[in-house]
Amino acid sequence: MSGFFDSELVRESLTELNDMQEKIFEDMLMLPFLSSEKKREHIEMMKEFLEKQKVFIFRLSLSDDPKAIEMKETIMKSAKMFGLNDGDNLNVFFDRLEETLNNLEDTLDK
Repeated sequence: MSGFFDSELVRESLTELNDMQEKIFEDMLMLPFLSSEKKREHIEMMKEFLEKQKVFIFRLSLSDDPKAIEMKETIMKSAKMFGLNDGDNLNVFFDRLEETLNNLEDTLDK
């Protein structure tokens, strides 16, 4: 067993992801009232969050720690609730999310 969650880097990543997620959800409440520039900043934060999630899930995939495997399975179940199709991997899911964020960003330019 690797002690995946004993790693300081992993704990820092989880804390950072949690903090970013809280900020994203908090900002979403005010989104309709934000300027285009603030909306763009929000989308950029979501893109950064998505990239950090990709890295973290890649780390999970490399671990043989049972808790890491369990967390990845939980993430896969959650992703299915948000549109991951059976047979797709998370990269396909993340690519779709990134495309959606890019499309949202493009609409701000119009």
